[in-house]
Amino acid sequence: MYMYRLAADCGSSWSKIKDLDTGRIVICPTSEVLEDKRLKFEVATGHLGKDRTLHYENELVALAQGSLKLVEEPDFTVLDIGSRDTKFVSFKDRRVLKLDWNQACGASTGFTLELLARYYEVDFTKLRASAERIPVTCGIFAIEKIFDTIIQGQNPKRSLAAFVHGIAYNAYNFAGRPQTLYVSGGLCENRCFLDSLSGYCETIPLGRNVLLEGLY
Repeated sequence: MYMYRLAADCGSSWSKIKDLDTGRIVICPTSEVLEDKRLKFEVATGHLGKDRTLHYENELVALAQGSLKLVEEPDFTVLDIGSRDTKFVSFKDRRVLKLDWNQACGASTGFTLELLARYYEVDFTKLRASAERIPVTCGIFAIEKIFDTIIQGQNPKRSLAAFVHGIAYNAYNFAGRPQTLYVSGGLCENRCFLDSLSGYCETIPLGRNVLLEGLY
């Protein structure tokens, strides 16, 4: 498949591709993009899109530009949790006030949750939020904590909900503890995560295509 006039957010696990002529958006595994050597983009973000595009945009810049298109408030913070990293941008009078990007640890990323969901066959859109919270300072140690609680007889769903709560708590702190937090990325479809985060701040999901919107 070779197409022109495409914008793409090529994440580690999932790619969001938009046909700029028709407006059609396709979300597909990034592995499929990598397999199709003919697929090229007019503009792209995500480290796996660098060699496929005429114009490459930094992910934080794409997040900021997309957020400004989708949010009308003058002062706000948006958090994006991808498969391998977490990043946020805060605005004051619609100008960037602060931004940060955490790529050092996979403890609070979407890929860890995807692995756990597959292993335990849990649907996070149906999993109820937990008042309990597993401290998530390291992905390996947190997963060990889940295993320990299950060995001790706790229901796996309850343990996973407590783990998601820990990730939500980390996200809230990483973003600077705002009163309102806009959320970008695949975790917008994770009801357990959104409900857990809502225990700390007003949580408004923007969907999976914020970076994509920031490319054009």
